[in-house]
Amino acid sequence: MPLFYRIVQESWADSAFDGEGARLYGGRWNSPGVPAVYLAESRALAALEILVHAPREALRLNWIVIELDVPDSLIDKVPSSKLPENWRLQPSSQQAQVFGTRWLRDFRNLALLLPSVVIPEEKSLLLNPKDPAMRDLKPGKPKPFSFDPRLAASP
Repeated sequence: MPLFYRIVQESWADSAFDGEGARLYGGRWNSPGVPAVYLAESRALAALEILVHAPREALRLNWIVIELDVPDSLIDKVPSSKLPENWRLQPSSQQAQVFGTRWLRDFRNLALLLPSVVIPEEKSLLLNPKDPAMRDLKPGKPKPFSFDPRLAASP
């Protein structure tokens, strides 16, 4: 069973897997209005995802990391050749959002394994919090996570 990681501010621990933030604001692979949860295949990749999105001063906040085992049978894999051509655009392309939103709305499976934009050779996991299989997953106990203070320093 692959292990994935989610880093969130400590105040969001209880709602880390409800998909509400992504529902409100959208994300690379989901349009606003569609809940989704983003995880990474390593703590380091999860931390990099925070670094590219959060202002440096936010790194001084209280963060936690939560591990989640996801059975292979609940993970869809898509070859890079099947992804929208411009999936790496900044900000996220509409085509990437449409691709992920369609997958989420079709309830094809609980999770979709995708390349990370930050490091395309590594994987992110798009989780559908509305999928019935979500009830069977047991996230690990939140553990403190801190960023090296040098990352929060002004350049």
